[in-house]
Amino acid sequence: MNQLTILRSVILSLMMLSISLGHATEQTAASIDWVVDTSDRYLCQGYYSPPLIEKSSENDLNATADNTEYDGNDRIILTGNTLITGNNFQLQADRLSFLNSTGDGNANRNVRIRRPNSLFTGDAASVNLRTNAFDLKNSSFVTYKNKLRGESEQLIGAPNGDIRIINGVITFCSPDVNTWDLQADHVYLNRSSGRGWADDVTIRIQKIPVLYTPLIGFPLDNRRLTGFLIPNISVGSTSGTTIVTPFYWSPADNYDLLLRPRFTTARGTALGLHGRYLFKDFSLLELKTEQLPGDKITGADRHISKLTFSSDTSKALTWDMTYEDASDGTYQDDLDNFADLSDKKQLTTSIGATLRNHSWSAGWIFDRVDVIDPTVDGSSVKFARQPQLVASWTHYGDDWDIFAEGDATEFTRNTTGLLESEPSRGRRLSSDLKAEYPTSVDFGSLTPAALGFVRWSDATTGLTTQDNSYLTYGASLEGSLYFDKSSDNGFVHEIIPRAKMMIREPDKEPTLIKFDTPDIANDTVTVSQIFLDNPISGGDFVGDTRELALALTSRGVNLEGVQAYRIAAGRTFFFQDRGVTLSGTPETTDQGPFIFESTVSPTKSFEWNIRFSSVADGETMDRATNEIKYKPSDFNYLTQRTVWNNEDLSRTDFYLSRQINRKWRLLTGVQWEPSTEERINQVVGAEYASCCWRAAMIHAYERDRVTSTEGGHYVKLQFELKGLGVLGRRVSSIMDSLLEGYDFSEARF
Repeated sequence: MNQLTILRSVILSLMMLSISLGHATEQTAASIDWVVDTSDRYLCQGYYSPPLIEKSSENDLNATADNTEYDGNDRIILTGNTLITGNNFQLQADRLSFLNSTGDGNANRNVRIRRPNSLFTGDAASVNLRTNAFDLKNSSFVTYKNKLRGESEQLIGAPNGDIRIINGVITFCSPDVNTWDLQADHVYLNRSSGRGWADDVTIRIQKIPVLYTPLIGFPLDNRRLTGFLIPNISVGSTSGTTIVTPFYWSPADNYDLLLRPRFTTARGTALGLHGRYLFKDFSLLELKTEQLPGDKITGADRHISKLTFSSDTSKALTWDMTYEDASDGTYQDDLDNFADLSDKKQLTTSIGATLRNHSWSAGWIFDRVDVIDPTVDGSSVKFARQPQLVASWTHYGDDWDIFAEGDATEFTRNTTGLLESEPSRGRRLSSDLKAEYPTSVDFGSLTPAALGFVRWSDATTGLTTQDNSYLTYGASLEGSLYFDKSSDNGFVHEIIPRAKMMIREPDKEPTLIKFDTPDIANDTVTVSQIFLDNPISGGDFVGDTRELALALTSRGVNLEGVQAYRIAAGRTFFFQDRGVTLSGTPETTDQGPFIFESTVSPTKSFEWNIRFSSVADGETMDRATNEIKYKPSDFNYLTQRTVWNNEDLSRTDFYLSRQINRKWRLLTGVQWEPSTEERINQVVGAEYASCCWRAAMIHAYERDRVTSTEGGHYVKLQFELKGLGVLGRRVSSIMDSLLEGYDFSEARF
């Protein structure tokens, strides 16, 4: 080899090296519109900010270039800073040659193609300027909305916006972050279905192959699409290792189906099903069920199911239906409440309808109560309404406002375990009437009102029928004053005294029959409740009273219109003993409970709440809550709550979330019962979130909610690759239920 040949080889090698280095330093499509932001606002320290594409008609093309040539026939050649915009499509290149009649052409060197929400770059491209179709070589690309980016040997863009990638690498990570990616022979991005597919796929972590799969699908937007979802794997102390492999089927826009096979080493295999159907009138039919044949621990066939139907709530006529069923009362504790049942001991199946307009409404409901917990019997069994008719009417006049509501109900319940003195069925008519004459001025208001309560019922107790009917009439006079003062800085302080004098008098001594009145109906926990016309919920009972309710509220509102503090205290004073009571025993106290409430928020991140109620006719504590919330950010918060009952410390809760840095977050929560020195719930967890993947781990304990005995321990893991899905999503749902204030966020930018 002579010296000339050697010199020529050296020069050629240097040229190839310089070209290689040039390509290595070229911008990728994702980095062109990436804006660096080193603040803590963005997890990946940046965001995409693409320019807008000018809109124009299909045949209207706007072109600029340094030089323009025309062959005199049909071909146009543009060179130097070429830019063509039209039909939501933009093309840049050093050189572009195309036929004006068809739009077919070729672009060379530094090619950039923009579509709405996407950018593609490459060395050369075949394009059609009329249809926006293109074939790009040695490309890089980014779709901004879902933050998908990658590189490929060849990229084909269809006129409808679909994309085909050949011999490419894709990832949902931010530019210059290559934590993980998918290397595939072919990738298909279907814009119309919102689904992406890739075949002959290798999943790589830090460019190291870790998993091969012949086919994988992933979403391009928030639409739920047919396919297998990421499995869920967990380990617990009661059911052993659990593996859930859900499959989602979406045959049409208005109905879908989720199949959830679940295998547990201790219990066997269960199959869950969740189906939804949306009718043309926007009524929704939804079914949730899970079947566990032959539980290995109990030896029984077990199941849990719920079927609901609800019509469009914006219509004048609405329908609602709910069916609930379970094999036993411990299913929800042994496995989970996949069907979202309303109760663990007594399930309610109901159907009803309501017709309404601006001033009145009328409806009916028919339900059935199924007792699935054998410990529930006797008077603890709820009455079923078979049926209940309800109606209400409101009239706002120039002077008087009139309100009326009532129901007519047939009640029945299971007689198993009932005492002879406890009713098994009955009927009831109830109606509440009120006419008021409100007047108001700038500094306050005064509202006199006339009240009427009609009650009639009969009940079958053993072999006898018990009748009860009475009318309670009454009147009230309610007034409030308003005082405010503005500070020099614009802060507004308000003082609002409020008083209500009320008389209720039954026309005779009634015999109380309780159908749907809860046992805690007499408990008063808020200041607003002492101003109710009838503090007893349900339509069974109205008592007598001569009372005066007083309350004083102080509020502070800052310049932003946000309440900085609210302090309220109230009490009811009685002028005579009450002989008609829910308990049947006369009440002789002169005063009701003293109630104190306060909420103080000196800053947006700090809140201090106090709730206190005394025993009637005294200052001794009946129940109280002290709660402190500190939340400087979404991922840093502390909540501490202490609850007292009858001056005894009954419960204390503690929840903490601490962001260690931009990526690590520690969480813990405990609900503690000091009287028995036992945990109710406890969870300790950690989350790691980068810009394109996330991991979480928890150890949790839950007391058995049915027997209140020792509960179960379990450890669960969760792993998410941004854009592909979540492995072990159950971790987030557990933390959401056990950690107050917890806010789950997908792996994010």
